[in-house]
Amino acid sequence: MHATARPAAPSAPRVVIVDADRRVQQSLSDLLGLTGLVSVVGRAGDVRAALEEVEKERPDVVLLDPRLPDVEAGTALIAGLRRAWPSMKVVLTGWTDVEGHAALDGPHSCYVSKGGTPEEFVSAIVDACCPD
Repeated sequence: MHATARPAAPSAPRVVIVDADRRVQQSLSDLLGLTGLVSVVGRAGDVRAALEEVEKERPDVVLLDPRLPDVEAGTALIAGLRRAWPSMKVVLTGWTDVEGHAALDGPHSCYVSKGGTPEEFVSAIVDACCPD
């Protein structure tokens, strides 16, 4: 049986997913879509495509694996996002903890493991948009 994505709530955070692996992009998109709590509005696999997608869609949050394919590319993307959209929220993801990398940490970013539950991803995205 194929699960169907629930329609996102009108006030659901709009998300662009950035990951070098298209399978991961699709999996995260499907996973988040099933919750109905966030709206995935775009996906990208490299820095250039990510900047184009963010420019076009103006999401609330960018869900980003900073290894595009290396951390330097991810760091450049984060810097570009912060310059162009200073209030842009970034949720970092990966198989290992990227916290502590000074260039990746920032006032508008947080981290969730790719091994996290759907609830952890949604929570990280919602918390990025609406911090307590």
